[in-house]
Amino acid sequence: MSVYTSVNIEELKIWLQDYALGDLTDYQGIKSGITNTNYFLMTAHDRFVLTLFEKNTIEDLPYFVDLMAHLTGYSFLCPKPIFKKNGTALSILKNKPALIVTCLKGKELSKPEVNHCAAVGKSLAELHVKSANFESQHQNTRDLNWIKKTADSLFNLLPQDENQLLKEEILYQEKQNYKLPKSTIHGDLFRDNVLFLNDEVTGFIDFYYACTDFIILDVAIAVNDWCVNDDGSFDKARLNAFLDAYKKIRSFNDDENQAWNNILRLASLRFWVSRLNDFYHAEEGELTYTKDPNHFKKILKQRISE
Repeated sequence: MSVYTSVNIEELKIWLQDYALGDLTDYQGIKSGITNTNYFLMTAHDRFVLTLFEKNTIEDLPYFVDLMAHLTGYSFLCPKPIFKKNGTALSILKNKPALIVTCLKGKELSKPEVNHCAAVGKSLAELHVKSANFESQHQNTRDLNWIKKTADSLFNLLPQDENQLLKEEILYQEKQNYKLPKSTIHGDLFRDNVLFLNDEVTGFIDFYYACTDFIILDVAIAVNDWCVNDDGSFDKARLNAFLDAYKKIRSFNDDENQAWNNILRLASLRFWVSRLNDFYHAEEGELTYTKDPNHFKKILKQRISE
């Protein structure tokens, strides 16, 4: 979440006439995140989140709307899409696809403890169970093909040691022949995408990297953020708490157990490349936030050594 597209209050008031949300009383740009433009909207009825999609077309987005609607229909704690008076959820604002969702209570944690990791592991397993019968599918837009294509635009910009590490890990992943269960995954379950209130998970947010892919890739993405030390190594207590809570609801099969470390490496590679791309090909915005790529380089090197 960031602000790349500025919207003033008069533009918002006119645009919101298509919704039954009451009068707009205030709004605020959201700085955290790096992909889309986001605002908090305060109306006479409640508080909402408005997202303007900077890279998606409106045709890309029904999957995400349908997924959140499906999950909230199964009482999973995530944002609920807000529909216009005409019964549709997606719209156009400032020539960008736009969506309003409910704003969940709670706040993100910067330093999760063992109990928090257990709570997230449990909730992630519940997401995987409750989305198992979600029929729509969506390709992972940050898969190995994307990693390879993006890496090609980075090789001339990176120091030699990073070039070598990136090329070797891509080659390593190309040699893998994963035969793993696939289903709907969140795809980006970092600390800033989980809300807590009184040590209880109040919801997962930012489903715009959700897709159909290896289920354990979702787990790997999450533990690579929730359970790591500053040097990229795992905090064993947090990792065990996360995985134990997850596996009480959904167990890994034999193939998943065997592939686990390689999938951890793939998840590390994906986010290292993503952050390198954001760093070297930064986009301008009113409020933007670029994350340090070196953090995931350290994580990748740790996973390779494990």
